[in-house]
Amino acid sequence: MKKQQLLVNVNEMDLILDKTSTQGALWLGNLKAAQNIKQLKENKIQTVITVANNIIVSFENSLNISHKIYKVEDTIKAQIIEYFDEISKEIQTGLNSGSVLVHCAAGISRSSACIIAYLMKTYRWPYERTFYFVKEKRLAVNPNPGFKKQLIQYSKNLEANSQNQHPDLKETRDFKNSNSFILGYSNSWVKLSKKKLSNPHELMNQLSQNLLKSPLKKIDQLNRTSTSEERQIYRQQLMKKLFVNTFSTKNSDQTKNYKSEQLQKENKLIEKQPIKTKALLSMYKRVEISNLDSERTSN
Repeated sequence: MKKQQLLVNVNEMDLILDKTSTQGALWLGNLKAAQNIKQLKENKIQTVITVANNIIVSFENSLNISHKIYKVEDTIKAQIIEYFDEISKEIQTGLNSGSVLVHCAAGISRSSACIIAYLMKTYRWPYERTFYFVKEKRLAVNPNPGFKKQLIQYSKNLEANSQNQHPDLKETRDFKNSNSFILGYSNSWVKLSKKKLSNPHELMNQLSQNLLKSPLKKIDQLNRTSTSEERQIYRQQLMKKLFVNTFSTKNSDQTKNYKSEQLQKENKLIEKQPIKTKALLSMYKRVEISNLDSERTSN
C-alpha cells in the first residue's frame, strides 16, 4: 500500500539540469510525461529518449520532436551499461538544440540510470555524488541493484580512461571535484575552492564557519515533506562524508604530518606556560610553589 501511494505522488517529470545560455534543460520522467504533449510544449522539449522495452511512444511529425528508443528491461541482469555512451551522446546532442526528456515507464530505474551515467561522463563526478544529485531533484530515483553495479563500474571505467589520458592531473582533479561539491552551495565557499590550502584541516576549519549548525539533528533520508532546513542538513552530512572519504585515504601522510606539527606546537606551549601548580603540605594548608622557592632562597 505504501509503495502504491509513493508512485501516485511521483511527478510526471522533474527538472535535473536548468536551461543555460548554451543548451536546453534536462528532464527525467515517466511514460505519462512523454505522452503529455501540452507539457512537452510548455517546457520546449525537442528531444525525447525512451529507455524501455514494454511501452509504446510516438509523436506526430508536426511536433518536430527527435525521438530515440532504447529497448532495455528493468531487470538485474539487463546490460544497460552497453547503452550509456550512446545515450549520453544523444542527450548532449539534444541539449545543444533544445530541452531533453529521458523517460522509462515510471521514471525510477532505467531512465535515472542513463541520466546518472550522462552526468558522470560529462562532469566527471563519482557515482555516489551523482546519484544523490539526481535523487535530490527526483526523490523516486532508484536504479535496480544490477544497474547500480553497472553505474559504479562505468564510473571506474571513466576514471581509468581519464587517468590514462591525463595521469598528472588526476590528484588535482580529485581535489577540485571534491572541493567544488563541498563549496558549491554558497558563493563564499566557491571563493575558498580557488585558494591553495596547505592541508585539508585548513579547509575544514574555514568550512566549519559556514556550515549549518544542528548537532542534535540527523537526517537519514529525504522525502516529499522534508523542509529546506532538513535538505540543507542532509547535504551537509553528504559533504562531510565525501570530505572524510577523500582526505582520509589520499592525504593520510599529509594528515599525519599535520598532526605531528600540531603536537609539537602544543608541547612548546606547555613548556612556556608558568607553573601554577599548588603543593599540599598538609591536609590543612596549601602553598604556592613560587612561595616555597622564595622561602628557600631567604633561608
